[in-house]
Amino acid sequence: MFVISVHLLFLHVLFIFDTIQLLMPAFAEVLCILGAGVQAYSHYEILTELFTFKEVRIWNRSKEKAEKFASSVHGPVQVCSSAQEAVVGADVIVTVTMATEPILSGAWVKPGAHINAVGACRPNWRELDDELMKNCFLFVDSKEAALTESGDVILSGVRLLFVGTAEELFEGAFNSFSGLAVEDAVAAKFVYDAWSAAN
Repeated sequence: MFVISVHLLFLHVLFIFDTIQLLMPAFAEVLCILGAGVQAYSHYEILTELFTFKEVRIWNRSKEKAEKFASSVHGPVQVCSSAQEAVVGADVIVTVTMATEPILSGAWVKPGAHINAVGACRPNWRELDDELMKNCFLFVDSKEAALTESGDVILSGVRLLFVGTAEELFEGAFNSFSGLAVEDAVAAKFVYDAWSAAN
């Protein structure tokens, strides 16, 4: 099984990346980014700031854009000639493309990998193939948005037995005064961690 978090809403960066921290494998050593646009840069920056990866790989339809990305970020990045080359063996996979057909095959993804699917934010766009969608645990920002906006969810034809939101992970545990309860929980954790480090 794979863990996929689909981010459809423009929520706080803190929420999106703490969701990754909660869901990605503890042993994550290889980061793969599919796509080399603005979202790729922001995901690279925050993920490499928060986590230590032994290897970072990137693939983009335009090899020139992937090479530009690799030469403009602060750490070593391997430019791959295919999505498959970038994905095989990766622990964390970020899809940030404008693909209308799947670019990520479940056959390439190792069991236990975390996939942060960002790009297929329209009902007719897809980044993930049916095999991947049918063999995953799916967490979304909003169940309603996923079922009406995510091409990966809609077009895969998968009958989801459970579509979990990060909020549902903490349902009843926190009273949210604004935004999602998980955002409040994450903010509280960061405050606590900062306090603990200072004391």
